[in-house]
Amino acid sequence: MRIAAKLTTIAAASVLLLGTQSPADDLFLITARTTAGTPQTLRVGSNNLPDLVTNLIKNELEFVPLQHRDISATLRYAGINNAVIIQKNAANKSATVDIPSTGLHKTFTAANENDLKNQIVDYVKKNGAAEYAKFLRVINRQSDAGVTDGNPLAATALLAGHQYEVFGLEPAPFPLGTTTDPLDRVSAPRIRFDVSGGAARTDQGDGYFVSGAIDVGMRFADQVGLVFSTPFTYRTIQGANVYTTGEEIALPIGILPPKGDRSLSWTLTPAGIVGAAGSLELAAGGTFAGGGITSSLSYQLGSATLTLADHYSYFHGYPIDFGNFRFDTNLEQQVLKNGLKITQGLGRYAFVDASLTYTSFLNPAAVNHYWTPAAGVGVRLGTHAGLRIGYQGDFATGYIVHGGVVQLYLNY
Repeated sequence: MRIAAKLTTIAAASVLLLGTQSPADDLFLITARTTAGTPQTLRVGSNNLPDLVTNLIKNELEFVPLQHRDISATLRYAGINNAVIIQKNAANKSATVDIPSTGLHKTFTAANENDLKNQIVDYVKKNGAAEYAKFLRVINRQSDAGVTDGNPLAATALLAGHQYEVFGLEPAPFPLGTTTDPLDRVSAPRIRFDVSGGAARTDQGDGYFVSGAIDVGMRFADQVGLVFSTPFTYRTIQGANVYTTGEEIALPIGILPPKGDRSLSWTLTPAGIVGAAGSLELAAGGTFAGGGITSSLSYQLGSATLTLADHYSYFHGYPIDFGNFRFDTNLEQQVLKNGLKITQGLGRYAFVDASLTYTSFLNPAAVNHYWTPAAGVGVRLGTHAGLRIGYQGDFATGYIVHGGVVQLYLNY
């Protein structure tokens, strides 16, 4: 209930005021002007939306000079000007909210300040959740600070990327040697650990990220497996914290198993996924479900292997309820990834690889497409385990990510 109450407070405040970056590189900037008496204008920036909006509503901290004044205020939300416009009277008994991007126009009238706050909370319990979800969808489409969608570090891109990398670029992590090596001839290793991290520089702010994933698989045969995956990511943007997690169930099918030199192999992997992402500071997030399919087609020529990887994912948001409160997710996205990878063996116990991937959001997104170059080196740790260390980046106009990754494969 404490979590629900905190989320409700955030949503209530955000419904009142939700508006490019401030001069001080803050994600959010409120511009408040008096509409009666001596003219006065305040511009206050922050990287914490709930705190900023709460201070305005209560005329606290930087907004103390606005006490007992009629005001008109606008908010810039991570690059979106005039995202929300609010008119509030001096007694804090009446407020009118407009969200131009969604068409929302709502007036609250109360006997006192506390009653006004109660009306707002009651609105959030009912129709407000859907209105706020519509606003967040606009954010995903227009600002590269989106949490659930619309950029390379958003939840949809991260979870689609995990499927693509595990089952597309690396369905059999060590495609070298003979078919008697356990890591070479199966659709997926039994256990895989991924750890990655890096830094991002975007139009709306800089930050860093740390990601991990645990994949546990079982085999019905050498060419058919069942894999359970738990990817997760923590990232920051201008000091705001963002969390993403998911649960995936995949069925890798080795339609054409590798047979050594001058052979073609093909692995096809359908998968289902549920996920969630959120940020208290950004007052954004949501829950969603979907599925994907990944194709990995490889040709081995001597000690080199060329891999063509293709992936498609679909994500749809769904609501969640905490007691009497409802939180909605207005999300509909399709992600398409296509790439090439070349792997060169260095004897039987090591390899180097390089790949290039092109990602497209098929539905509107702030960053519609981006390129992902990657390179790595891998070594065998006996016949049942392997380790790969590599570099991976994401490149789009106004959005650049550099990172490293460590992957451990076990097949005991």
